[in-house]
Amino acid sequence: MANFFISYSRKDAAVADNIRNHIYKLDAGHDVFLDIKSIHVGANWKTELQRKIKSCDFFILIHSKNSINSPYVKEELKWISESELKSGMRKLIVYRLNYAGIIPEIASYQILDSTDNFTIDFFRLMQGVLAENSFYNVEYEIMLEDEYWYKGKIWIEAPEQFLEKIQMAEYRFDYGWSPDASLITVNCTKSNLKKKFAVEFETKYHFTIFVMLYLWNTKELAFVKKVHISH
Repeated sequence: MANFFISYSRKDAAVADNIRNHIYKLDAGHDVFLDIKSIHVGANWKTELQRKIKSCDFFILIHSKNSINSPYVKEELKWISESELKSGMRKLIVYRLNYAGIIPEIASYQILDSTDNFTIDFFRLMQGVLAENSFYNVEYEIMLEDEYWYKGKIWIEAPEQFLEKIQMAEYRFDYGWSPDASLITVNCTKSNLKKKFAVEFETKYHFTIFVMLYLWNTKELAFVKKVHISH
């Protein structure tokens, strides 16, 4: 079960409602927030929108010529950007109607263009939902040092503003490592931030590394990376 928030112009309400209905058909346990359906009479609509955006797992933007000119959509995009920066998770999914112009707020996101076949569109939309959605990636490089040993480096790749949110990176190497080398922690300093929390290692074999990122807002993100050796 997941929490969805649909951001749209009222002029595109039919499209928004269609997406909402299809998500419920997929799994009735999902919570899909659509303002005209979900805000109760007497509620503080701005407070409720902010609360729902903060707690949502996925934020679906119906991007159109109408939404570009909507001050409400612009404010919702601001809130989801703040939520992503705090959580480290990529939540925004863009569904574009009629090739509407690209605005700076969505320029770095993958955009799904609508077609005449909504069934296919919805399938692709859900593919985006199920895709890896963290702003952080664990990367590595490795080179042969001599006949048997390889030397490598592993680090965290992310936009600078997200790297600055990391308080500590913890690297746990699997079996075959000495106790003092199987766990390495890298705290946030200017030097480590510049190096993207990188650590170096030596190995003769394939191994798996488990990475925990501790963000300043106390949120934790976990990753598993397999390092392959070519003999």
